[in-house]
Amino acid sequence: MEEKNKTGERRKFTRVVLDAYITATLTIDKAPQERLFMSKDIGPEGIFLVNNESFPLGTIFKLRIHTPTTSKPIDVEAKVIRIQKDENSQVMGMGLAFTQIKETDKKELLRHLYLAYHYVKP
Repeated sequence: MEEKNKTGERRKFTRVVLDAYITATLTIDKAPQERLFMSKDIGPEGIFLVNNESFPLGTIFKLRIHTPTTSKPIDVEAKVIRIQKDENSQVMGMGLAFTQIKETDKKELLRHLYLAYHYVKP
């Protein structure tokens, strides 16, 4: 299902709001580091994370996503594909595309998206 968002971008899939903390592991100078981000929304192919720390496009994260409808976290690998800044050039967030996800985790994610989408739509 393709939709047009507020900025006029076309998305292949609908995203749903996900106000949740996301644990992210990334490798900086060959050492894994863990960060905690807040998510804004999620879809079957990506997630938007709110942050004030800048990461280059192409940065790879291993994410652990907790949703209200899943009994265990969903583990994915994702790559930074978009950085959003405010008018003062402060980083406001980043869009990540999923690059690896286990089939069982993908099914759980799709189940969450289905339930969340139908819960908020009348």
